[in-house]
Amino acid sequence: MHRRQFATIVLAAALAASWMGCNRPAAPKNDKKANDDAAAAAPGGAAEPAPEPKVEPPPKPTMPEVKLSDALAAECLVKVGDAMPEATLPDLAGKPTALGSLLGPKLTVVCFWKADNPYAVEELRDLAQDVAGPYEAKGVRVVGVNTGDAAEAAGTKARETGATFPNLIDADGAYFHKVATDKLPRTYLLDAEGKILWFDIEYSRSTRRDLLQAIDVTLEKE
Repeated sequence: MHRRQFATIVLAAALAASWMGCNRPAAPKNDKKANDDAAAAAPGGAAEPAPEPKVEPPPKPTMPEVKLSDALAAECLVKVGDAMPEATLPDLAGKPTALGSLLGPKLTVVCFWKADNPYAVEELRDLAQDVAGPYEAKGVRVVGVNTGDAAEAAGTKARETGATFPNLIDADGAYFHKVATDKLPRTYLLDAEGKILWFDIEYSRSTRRDLLQAIDVTLEKE
C-alpha cells in the first residue's frame, strides 16, 4: 500500500474513534445530591418522611376491685358502699374516743390488727411510712383498731413500728365482730362520711399496692 494512502486510513480511523467517544452516553453518577435533585424534580417533589408511630398514653388507674370467694364474702359483715359501724372505744391512754371523731376530712384508713400477727405488724409499719405521713396534708388519716390485746401490749407494738397515728382498743373483739367474723389484719378505706370505698381481708404486697392506688384514685376525683 502506498504510504500516503496508509496515512489517510490511519487518520480516518482516529477521527472515527474520537467521534464515537464524544457521542457515547455518560455513565450514571452514584451521587446522592444528584439523586436528591432528581427526586425533587420529579412530580410531587421529594417523598415525605414516614410519620412517627403514635404512642398511646397509659390508661389511668382505677379503683381496685374487691374480689372474694363466697366463703370469704360471708365473713364480711360490711362491704363496699356500707357505712363503717360507729363505736366509742378507749385509746391507748384509756380515753373513750368515738371512731367518727378521728375520720379525716377526705379519707380514712382503718386497720384492724393484733400484736402477735406478723402481717398486722408489717402493715402498721407501712401505714406509718406510706400513708400517715405522706398523705396527711391531703386530708387522709389512719386509725388502728387493736383487737384482743391489752392497751399496754398494743401501745408497745405501735411504738415499735413507728405507728404514731391514733389506735383504739377493742379488747374483747366486740366491735370487730360488727365488721367481720374472722381474718386479721383487715384494712378499710372510708370516705369523709365513713362509707367504705375499698377493703381487704389480709395484708400483702398487693394489699399495700391496691390501698395506695385506691387512695390516689379517690383523691384525683376530688
